[in-house]
Amino acid sequence: MEATPEPVWKHQRERSLPWLVKLIVWFARHSGRRIARLLLWPIAAYFQLSGPLVRRESRRYLQRVLPHPPHWTDTFKQIFFFASCVLDRVFLLTGRDQEFDIRVSGGGGSLQYAGAGQAAILLTAHLGSFDVLRVVFKGRRKLRLRVVMDRLQGQMITEVMARLNPDFDREIIDASGGPQLVLRLHEALASGCVVGMMADRVVGDDPGIAVNFLGGRARLPSGPWKLAAALGLPVVMCFGIYEGGRRYTLHFETLLPAQTVPRAERAAHAQTAAQRYAERLEFYARAAPYNWFNFFDFWPDEPARD
Repeated sequence: MEATPEPVWKHQRERSLPWLVKLIVWFARHSGRRIARLLLWPIAAYFQLSGPLVRRESRRYLQRVLPHPPHWTDTFKQIFFFASCVLDRVFLLTGRDQEFDIRVSGGGGSLQYAGAGQAAILLTAHLGSFDVLRVVFKGRRKLRLRVVMDRLQGQMITEVMARLNPDFDREIIDASGGPQLVLRLHEALASGCVVGMMADRVVGDDPGIAVNFLGGRARLPSGPWKLAAALGLPVVMCFGIYEGGRRYTLHFETLLPAQTVPRAERAAHAQTAAQRYAERLEFYARAAPYNWFNFFDFWPDEPARD
């Protein structure tokens, strides 16, 4: 059997400097969000000017979602939105959610399951901000969220964020934990937690599932669908779309009801479910194109459109 190739995004190194990240976090906490946002302009300009790979992949993605050929201003706006969401993590993780106007669309989705003490799988993507979801869960004892995250990816920023919020580590299920990952997933779900996962990047030895997405063929992870089918769990989708300024909207949709799928049918079930997720992800990517934060070749099997 051939080894599963490492995903393209795994080979991208962090471009920030530790001292610079710490300085920006310190400045943001002491100056406030309004003043700190002034830093976003030079930061976004730096990453656009010094990142040919970022520019190229941004342009390739934007060609698929915009009604016009992407201009450099479109790439800049996408990078600026990304930088905005990263900066806002500082305030969201330190309990300063009064800085934001956060709205919920779709009835809360996973909140309904969690409120009843029922475990659920919450799927999202690198589209907008996942951190705004913590605001909804915060202060509600019956709502327990655990987030699957590869701590080795984006390690620099992750370590800084963990120091900002003492609950950060307790909420994380480390995806780089090898065999311990499956055990911790089962423990969290057995205790009635909602487990959040990014469902747009293939990790580890997961072969992934090929789906139609934004006019091409992309590969999404199969793990979430296999887990839901084996345990009979409902699957909810949520995207925290950044709308500019201080406004975010959390969009919830229930993708799959609780159902145990026979082993012989799980592969076909996973393919159907992954394609349905891809279609909803495409809907939100087209509706909020500058919220897409996958700055790598998402369609590696296709020839470049440049």
